[in-house]
Amino acid sequence: MTELKNNTFIGIDVSKYKLDIFNSKTGEFVEIDNTKAAIRKYIRALEMSEDLYIIIDLTGGYEALCVNEFYVKGYNIIRAEGRKVKAFARALGISAKTDKIDANILAQYGEKCFNTLRLYQPYNNQIKKLVMRLSDIKQLLQQEKNRLKAPDNMQIVTRSIKQLITIYEKEIAKLENEIEIIIENDEELRKKYKLLLEQKGIGKKVAYILLGLLPELGYLNRREIAALAGVAPFARDSGTINGYRRTGTGRVDVKKALFIAALVAIKYDEKMNLFYTNLTSRGKKKMVAVTATMRKIIITLNAKIKYLCA
Repeated sequence: MTELKNNTFIGIDVSKYKLDIFNSKTGEFVEIDNTKAAIRKYIRALEMSEDLYIIIDLTGGYEALCVNEFYVKGYNIIRAEGRKVKAFARALGISAKTDKIDANILAQYGEKCFNTLRLYQPYNNQIKKLVMRLSDIKQLLQQEKNRLKAPDNMQIVTRSIKQLITIYEKEIAKLENEIEIIIENDEELRKKYKLLLEQKGIGKKVAYILLGLLPELGYLNRREIAALAGVAPFARDSGTINGYRRTGTGRVDVKKALFIAALVAIKYDEKMNLFYTNLTSRGKKKMVAVTATMRKIIITLNAKIKYLCA
């Protein structure tokens, strides 16, 4: 965290239907609805500054909308853990509890504990970085494994390759463990992760990719999510020539992960197997049927997560 200067701290006490807000600079208390429209109206009236910090308490998910609205507008956000804020209030000798008092305490907590706090980064962004790093290391690991198969390796070269393989495997395990910790510490991510694993064909590694590289899952309509995943069909028609429908590129790593998931689902998921078989029995090419299965999987997951987050 940067050095404390003339910073302003806005404490936001969150409940299901409303937000109580205290501004340390103006001393103003405001109560607004916990809705997108009300939060955006408040943000529009707020003077943006790099020395302004938004302190929001964690309330089991009710804070998610508020956090997201401030984050996308570029504000500095600190998510305050309830037990730490309570301990801070006790240290100040504050025992009374109202929403306005809680908002004030949050602002004070941000100011007094500033140098010990960390700015909020969306968990999906953290997972994205870890997933991308995992992909890089896995490529390096595969390269070393391929080199190990070379028939004319010197003994010292073989030993060096094996050492690198061990290092890469340990790094992969560490990164995957870090992803698990992030998921475990976030209620919404835990729910999404559990839901993803319920789909046959999706294991932990595919779930990591979907959480990290497709954070829009559950927030878009079926066409939009299919396009992002690279499985939305578009026609190749020109004049009197009608071509096969093809899919857009989308996010390559997501598309690769869905391809693996679809192959497993076709084999082990009765509904997906029936869907795939119906397509091939009607004359569809196998690859076309696999892509359609990929699309069905991602659209189904999108609908389930949308319902979960409603």
